[in-house]
Amino acid sequence: MKIVYVASEAYPFVKTGGIADVVGSLPKFIAKEGIKISVCIPLYKNIDIKKHNIQKTDISLEVSSKDKTFLFDVYKYKDSVKFYFFYNKELFGRDGIYGTEEGYYPDNHIRFGAFSYAVLEFLKKTGFMPDIIHVNSWQPALIPVLTNTKYKEIFKRVKTVQTIHNIAYQGVFPENAFKELDLEESLWSSKFLEHKGKLNFLKGGIVFSDAITTVSPTYMREICTPEYGFGLDGVLRDNCHKLYGILNGIDYSIWNPEKDTFIYKNYSFSNYADKLVNKEKLLKETGLEGIEKPLFSFVGKLKDEHGVSLLLEGLEEISKLDLNFIILGHGEKRYNELFKRLSGKYKNVYIKVAFDEPFSRKIYAGTDFLVKPSLYEPCGLSQMIAMRYGDIVIARKTGGLADTVKDVLEPNGYGILFKEPVLEEFLFAIERGLNLYKNRENFINLSKYVATLDFSWEQSAAKYIRLYEALKFG
Repeated sequence: MKIVYVASEAYPFVKTGGIADVVGSLPKFIAKEGIKISVCIPLYKNIDIKKHNIQKTDISLEVSSKDKTFLFDVYKYKDSVKFYFFYNKELFGRDGIYGTEEGYYPDNHIRFGAFSYAVLEFLKKTGFMPDIIHVNSWQPALIPVLTNTKYKEIFKRVKTVQTIHNIAYQGVFPENAFKELDLEESLWSSKFLEHKGKLNFLKGGIVFSDAITTVSPTYMREICTPEYGFGLDGVLRDNCHKLYGILNGIDYSIWNPEKDTFIYKNYSFSNYADKLVNKEKLLKETGLEGIEKPLFSFVGKLKDEHGVSLLLEGLEEISKLDLNFIILGHGEKRYNELFKRLSGKYKNVYIKVAFDEPFSRKIYAGTDFLVKPSLYEPCGLSQMIAMRYGDIVIARKTGGLADTVKDVLEPNGYGILFKEPVLEEFLFAIERGLNLYKNRENFINLSKYVATLDFSWEQSAAKYIRLYEALKFG
């Protein structure tokens, strides 16, 4: 079986969020089962081609929009999976991936629309005909549209899968954007790409794909409701016959406290004292005091969806508790500025506004609790990573958090959950963590236990392979 996997980012080449971890890991686990899989992403300016030994091929492609032609050069990198990179200086030779702190690039429809065309032109030119083209999020979501319209004869035997990583991000653009992409006029319809008077990339992917996956079973159910569907719940209900919820995983060869080169000291849970060494050094680096106090942390994007408004609202009360707290994140400009202003205000709260993966690993290794007060969470990877490093997760019961964290009050529970995204429940969950920490023997045993939970990619990869086989063989 042959799979082409298409996305806008992939670790370790370029990363703005969890989707990069998925794209960088899942194809490798699928390839382990003997399936031929290639990954296609844009080649951005900030991808270090020398560091990653990315080689330029002799393949060039022309892609035409309504008013302009774009030339793409194709680069490649080969590991257990082949990665192909598509470069056009005008579209991807920019400092930002999707935009700047001021907002998204207004021509993202051209950037990722042209990229989608380029992937299909690449397959056409090389003669590589996959069984499945699997697209991720909205950026390449025109591919299922194109394989069913303009490229139908070429790809008539190819099935497509559309994965929704976060339905809040849909690729919505003004009506004139549709005209600029040289799409068939019949597609401008509420049945297809038009949604509330605008072009909607993700809607096209949902409607035209042969299967739709989400990144957790609970999130699959949630997005079919008005509360979580961001306006596409009706479209999803109409297409529920091809909708699947498959939980993401993490790559334990990357997220492993025994081998992680970024943390202060490697450790296994046969010697819990080495995790405490990481805690001690993390406190020293951040200027926090009190190794005996529980250390809480938040690692993530500073965006509404991650519940940072709750964090801001509760920080004053949290600072009065007998604990230490580390916040690492970067996101919306208003939140960046608010957290920067709070940095240094509380003696037991350390705040760093940045995207800093090496430091995040130190936090996972040194912290006792990871806090995730998300308003919604399609899957979430940081809670899986934190548990791998022996951290107890405090989270709102939604999406993938509900699928991966089990409250300690339940049989065989190992985390702390709260139901409603309100300050009272959030603070009560923090207090539950404080009480849990007081029984040190029980807390340490729980820490050791969560590190044994299996959130690796093997199970998820097997489910994707079964889906691919069902699509190919019927």
